[in-house]
Amino acid sequence: MTTGTEARRSTRPEPSAPRAGTLRLPRPGLATTLVLLGVYAASRLVTTLFLAVVHALTATATWAQHDGGPGFAGYLSSWDAVFYREISEQGYPVELPRDDDGQVVKNAWAFMPLFPALVRVVRPVVGGDWLIAAIVVAVLAGAGATLVLHRLMLTRFGARASFWGAVFFCVAPMSFVLQVPYAESLFLLLMFGALLAMTLRRWAWFTVLGVLASVAHPGSLALSAALGLTWLVRLIRARRATRRDEHEHEHDRDRTPLAEHDRDRTPLAEHVRIWAAGLVVTAAGFAWPVVVAAVTGERDGYFATESSWWRDYIGSDGFVPFTPWFRFGDAMAGWLGVVAVVLLLAVVVLGLVRRSQRLGLELQTYTIGYVAYLVAVFLPQQSSFRMLMPLAPLLGDPQLSATRRRVVVTIVASLLLQVVAIVLLWTAWPP
Repeated sequence: MTTGTEARRSTRPEPSAPRAGTLRLPRPGLATTLVLLGVYAASRLVTTLFLAVVHALTATATWAQHDGGPGFAGYLSSWDAVFYREISEQGYPVELPRDDDGQVVKNAWAFMPLFPALVRVVRPVVGGDWLIAAIVVAVLAGAGATLVLHRLMLTRFGARASFWGAVFFCVAPMSFVLQVPYAESLFLLLMFGALLAMTLRRWAWFTVLGVLASVAHPGSLALSAALGLTWLVRLIRARRATRRDEHEHEHDRDRTPLAEHDRDRTPLAEHVRIWAAGLVVTAAGFAWPVVVAAVTGERDGYFATESSWWRDYIGSDGFVPFTPWFRFGDAMAGWLGVVAVVLLLAVVVLGLVRRSQRLGLELQTYTIGYVAYLVAVFLPQQSSFRMLMPLAPLLGDPQLSATRRRVVVTIVASLLLQVVAIVLLWTAWPP
């Protein structure tokens, strides 16, 4: 929490890019950390109440389609949780299951192994109940993600904006996913940790966390894209500044010292570490389809599995990068749908450009990389809302918490929308 003067600050100058090893991890006070943990715990209790009430009111409704089994425990074990439990207890199928027409059907290979592996480890500790173990892993990972997100936002935004950004994350409309047997909270913890390591130029941590994120959930390639774009932008800035400085020197002009973030002080060894980290995380991001192919003997086994979820929306499978959104628009509304997709993407790009100064280089490149990933490989449908959760660092934008009224409105609106999301995206359709 900060003073009124700090509350009115909307941005901070972009941090410089000093030599490797000179940046230090921002450390919020113990009181702030405890308050955030308290907020997270309270938000999970509120969400549990929401889930219990919605389940009680819809248990006999014909439109309620949750498929985890009877009772509240079955309600919490629905949708993707069914596959995570299968992986944890039985492993992955050696042969891809198919329907009567020979097409690959939905199966466990669409889900990464880290979350079910951790649940298997925790399960004996909590008495052998899979659901309790899965919820414990998800909730604890969500708490960690909240704290790491807060520290990440502190590298760019002020104390007030970072604090409220973490609070907004706890109560966000899709935050109920942080406490059900899904890998989202674990993935977010690893992604935010890797992005923080990249911001602080801790390449070993970036590599470790990026690789772990790759076996937790699809989407880690956004980290490689962010790292590559950040490196390239800084290199271009440094070379332009060097040429400008040399030109001014040749004409005996009064030279303006180079801005700190434009100085190319990065030694060759640092460039090598950056490239090594990026290549390892990229390789890990592409590894799962190779694993699926090796185990099942089918080269396109992973993509056939993923696209089996697409038939309900576009009526056909098959994967071509950067086409899913346009295929979805065409299937929904023909050429008007395609135009709508183009307009939507244009609005997103414009929004990123307008907020680029507030976000800073690392968050900007990460956002660009993750949005590009969604457009490249993901079919937009109701799961899109859940897939936007890795963009939570944007919640630190000081505009969201500039006044007390904005804070209150954001929290109340988030809680109301969370109820809507639970009804629509957990009770009626898979999130």
